[in-house]
Amino acid sequence: MSLALNAQLLFAGISVGSIYALVALGLVMPFKAAGILNFAQGEMVTTGAYIALFLSVALHLPYYAVFPLTLLLAAAFGVAIERAFIRPVIRAPEFTIVICTLAVGLMIKNAIRLIWQDNVHPLAVPFSRDTIALGAVRINPLYLWIDLCALVLMAMLVLFFRFTRYGKAMRAVSQSQEGARLMGIRVDRTFSATWAISAAMGATAGILLAPLFGIHPEMGHVLIKAFVAAVVGGFFSLPGAVVGGVLVGVAETFSGAYVGSTFKELVAFLLLILVLLFRPHGLFGAAQARRV
Repeated sequence: MSLALNAQLLFAGISVGSIYALVALGLVMPFKAAGILNFAQGEMVTTGAYIALFLSVALHLPYYAVFPLTLLLAAAFGVAIERAFIRPVIRAPEFTIVICTLAVGLMIKNAIRLIWQDNVHPLAVPFSRDTIALGAVRINPLYLWIDLCALVLMAMLVLFFRFTRYGKAMRAVSQSQEGARLMGIRVDRTFSATWAISAAMGATAGILLAPLFGIHPEMGHVLIKAFVAAVVGGFFSLPGAVVGGVLVGVAETFSGAYVGSTFKELVAFLLLILVLLFRPHGLFGAAQARRV
């Protein structure tokens, strides 16, 4: 294949990987803060897409108003889920919490099916879908939009954790909940803020996926690849989630072009096995010390 085609594949892979990275970040944040593995995160992606569809179709809002409003509504939805379903079982065994998140995800998916059925709905974007020519390289403008949104959101997340009060509180809680409480940090509020941001990250992925593949109740299956990305990067590492997402996206895209679509569905799991064989804690992870 030509160099130009490889460049196109690389760009497409980074764009797909950016979506995986956003969902993976939404997985890693509650896990770092409270040790909760949220298997309803895929449905947060679906919910974000359907919120955007409702605002666009029913309320006739323009896309650039739909985008931020969807993130705000998704964040509020994340807080409601945390308060109603997660907080009551926060001290239960880990298996119980995992089953709770699975149940929440199934409830959301079936509620969406009751309202919207299984039809695939498009989400219009306010720019042309004609490819952009950069020399011999042709780029889909949707991929440019995905990369720009993911980059801006990740940069905002870095600034949030480094410079804001809530961001510093989340970092403290992720290191030690008891220590954070002794320092006067409201751990419960921090959990709610974590779920709000996690839901907003999932909603962003849903909005970005919608113009590419349409909106349907099974959009949450992206969670599987995001989970692989989070494990590859190291489940306690936010930068690792980003790197893992990009690696999975690029590996999938190139394997689909060079080998075939069947192998494309396997390559993420092969990458996962290789990483776990040689770095069991992920690329950016480290062994967790335990007191005996």
